[in-house]
Amino acid sequence: MRCISVAVAVMTAVMLAGAVSAYDWKVAYIGGPDNEQGPYEGGTVDFLGPDAFVITAKGGDIWGNKLGCTLVYLDGVVGDFTIEYTIEEHTADPPTTWSKCGAMVAQDIEPDTPYVFLASMPSNDPTALNDKGCKIISRPERGGDAGPGSDGFAPLKWPVTYKLVREGDLFTASVSFDRGATWQSIAAPEHDKTDNQTVAFKDPVILGIAINGHNNGQSTGKAKVTNIKIIGGGVTSVEPTEKLSTTWARIKL
Repeated sequence: MRCISVAVAVMTAVMLAGAVSAYDWKVAYIGGPDNEQGPYEGGTVDFLGPDAFVITAKGGDIWGNKLGCTLVYLDGVVGDFTIEYTIEEHTADPPTTWSKCGAMVAQDIEPDTPYVFLASMPSNDPTALNDKGCKIISRPERGGDAGPGSDGFAPLKWPVTYKLVREGDLFTASVSFDRGATWQSIAAPEHDKTDNQTVAFKDPVILGIAINGHNNGQSTGKAKVTNIKIIGGGVTSVEPTEKLSTTWARIKL
């Protein structure tokens, strides 16, 4: 897909009877030729189960005043919540520092939307892995700048499990290297980075996992995300019946 303004793919999954419940995931391809680190040329989502998928994005960035990213999300989320998930592996081809993958909270799926994003950098780029690691970034105002810049918590060890907690307007991020048995703050005082951001959203919000490729449209970011768990936010699961079926509806705005 090339030069996408905004495309939305809606996925309804029905799993085998007796399986765990599924979230009512939707997919958005956000951006085009004019976003930061463009062009964003779309991506793919391969659902592995009710709480796991492989997600890709070619080009684009989650930065600047226009998003370029692939987003798997839930809409209609309200109030406080916690999202936990594991990134089993995150690569960029060709390797680049600033492909980013992680939890995103956004007002909507427009490229200029306000958002909070827990950015995790690729596992196959030494600078990203050892020097950049992860950080929480935000765009508080529609069409405004994103920040903070520069380095964050590093290094990373794979797989990486993350937690993002919303309490009112405050969003706080933690990281775990033992699949959630123990947690630590992502704050990196040596780089003047904290583990939280404050953004005032109007409920309901969008909540999901996003990825970008970067590298002036040359790199494709790819991540395997598993064990996604959402607590609170008014989020309910879809009780699965019968066998897997997937329905795609794509809207280009």
